[in-house]
Amino acid sequence: MSWPLDPTVYLGLGLLFFAYAALARGRKDLGRRQTLYFVLGVLTIWLALETPLDIVADHYLQSVHMLQHVLIGLVVPPLLLLGLSPSMVAALVRIPGLRPLTEPVPAQVAFGIVMGAWHLPALYDLTLHSEAVHVVEHLTFMATGTLYWWPVVGATSARAAWRLGDAGKVLYLLFGTVPADTVSVILMFSRAPFYPFYVGAPRLLVGLDPLTDQVLAGVVLMAVGKLSSLVAVLEIAFRWLARVRAEDGLVVRGGG
Repeated sequence: MSWPLDPTVYLGLGLLFFAYAALARGRKDLGRRQTLYFVLGVLTIWLALETPLDIVADHYLQSVHMLQHVLIGLVVPPLLLLGLSPSMVAALVRIPGLRPLTEPVPAQVAFGIVMGAWHLPALYDLTLHSEAVHVVEHLTFMATGTLYWWPVVGATSARAAWRLGDAGKVLYLLFGTVPADTVSVILMFSRAPFYPFYVGAPRLLVGLDPLTDQVLAGVVLMAVGKLSSLVAVLEIAFRWLARVRAEDGLVVRGGG
């Protein structure tokens, strides 16, 4: 199990860090928790792209490749957005053309198209034979994943023209699983391997044939891919319950 060393990944991580540091400079509303979220997002990118997980994904197992997609498309974006303070978001939305893309409908559409398109057999195999295309794939997953999560995360959603309430955010997240679930179901119930690259790949695990690996990839996208949405829905529910209890407490004290 070798460790990859891709200079472009470290260059990208360095640029991301310095961009965040420049944006954070002088922000009095930036707390330690937000900085921690950003660091966790950066570490997750590193985990997905610069550990043996990347070697296994690129050369042996489609299921691990799918885990990589889940990490960079559904886990990293909300962590990075949670790393932003309200004043940092206010500065970002002044970037021309960004605000319209972060509205719920364009964000959903962009992420859905990217999720579906890159899992078409022709494009999927192309990424495995062309490093340049593979980099573009990863960047689009992270970029559209960020757009997708923008209307949900607190600081960024507060700057949206179309602000979603708690119920709206839950429905948004539920509807947002449709593109990924469609890909998942197709993979899980397939009767033949779709991706020639993994058919010819060396068998890293005895007994894990290409079709089983493909089915497992669908399971990974269906199950692991929903974890971030589940966490978000639970957070919304707990916050709503806290508000209800606070309001009930005010009523009781007022009545007393």
